[in-house]
Amino acid sequence: MSKNDKNIDAYSKALLDKKTEYNDELKKPKKVHQMSEAERRQAEKTMSSALDMLRKERGQKTIAEEEQFYQEHKDDLKDMEDDFTTSSIEKEQSNEALDLVHAMLQDMSNEDDEDEEVVIQKEKKPKEKKEKKEHKPKEKKSKNKQVKKKKPMKKVTKIVLCVILLGLAALGGYAYKVLVYNPQNIVSETQQNTYDKLVSYADEYGDNMMSDAEKLELLDLDKDYQKLLDKQKTSINEYFKEQTGKTYKALLKDIKQLHQDKEEVKLPAYQQIVDLLNGWESKSDEEKMAVADMQPTYSSLSKNLKDEVDTLSKAKTGKDFIDLCKEQGELKAAAEEKARQEEEAKKAENEKKVKEYQTSLNSLQQDYNTYAQYAQSLESDLAYAQQNGEDTTDIQSQIDTNNQMLSSLQQQIAYYQQQISALQS
Repeated sequence: MSKNDKNIDAYSKALLDKKTEYNDELKKPKKVHQMSEAERRQAEKTMSSALDMLRKERGQKTIAEEEQFYQEHKDDLKDMEDDFTTSSIEKEQSNEALDLVHAMLQDMSNEDDEDEEVVIQKEKKPKEKKEKKEHKPKEKKSKNKQVKKKKPMKKVTKIVLCVILLGLAALGGYAYKVLVYNPQNIVSETQQNTYDKLVSYADEYGDNMMSDAEKLELLDLDKDYQKLLDKQKTSINEYFKEQTGKTYKALLKDIKQLHQDKEEVKLPAYQQIVDLLNGWESKSDEEKMAVADMQPTYSSLSKNLKDEVDTLSKAKTGKDFIDLCKEQGELKAAAEEKARQEEEAKKAENEKKVKEYQTSLNSLQQDYNTYAQYAQSLESDLAYAQQNGEDTTDIQSQIDTNNQMLSSLQQQIAYYQQQISALQS
């Protein structure tokens, strides 16, 4: 398809024009340029500045500041396990980056030289015949010198070079952050103070010069121990093993158990067990049997406190506390069974008495009713005699006697009612 074809649209025509322009551009000789020493040094300086800028954006110090920091804290870093320094890594990273840049620049220069040689060969072809005839070596040398002149570097090449330098700077900064700038390698003043306190604690503990209260101080130091460096923790565990026979973690577990024991000693139930065992000989049978109810409390104690209770129990009773609980439990069960039987017997006896009392009460109630009816009859006789003017002395005497009998019966009825109520309650 030709761009002069009238059937093509404007877009296709523009595309063909662009392609023609691109082909013409390819036919033009390439402009090449070899980086001078000054430009090379400037590129290296740019890479170093880019690396420092990247480090600042990440919140890190520049290479020069890191080197100064290392010199100021050189003594603190002697115990570091790594066998490399900040300056050596930075130097290796800088050298490697520069070497890579140099190699890339050299490759670019070699490629430019090769392109120039191709162009030169094309230019030399029509002149080779004349050179053969005239045999002028001096003129040939001058032509070679003229060929070696370099042309300015393209803008695109410079941009590519800058991108490469920035990439190397970022890679160097990342490598430094991972390999060198590690806070785990620096011991702070607080960490060193904690380390010294733990060493002092291990020394005193190993000499058996500490009270229980002083031993419990390790619980307060544990929070600071968790903030130590890994290498410090390893060293502390080894030192505790030498001085106390246990590592830091193992001893801390024992101290936590000691703290728990101290807290359990304050429990009222534990004090009740101890008080009962201390006064065992003077306790009554009922008080001794109360030990059976303390078995759940004993089971909830820690092993150390159980051992203390067993030691005290053997000294006072000749038995372990758990065996003492079983013994007193059996005695208590037997006593309760005996009490139950006695209660049942007493209840049966009471029921028997209630029946007897109820029988007597019923009889008295019948007698009382009989005398009450007789009293009404006497009252009628007395009223009749008084109306007719008869002598009432004899009738009045009978009434008084009957009233005394009723009063006696009432007292007896009240007595039996009280007895029945007491036996049924």
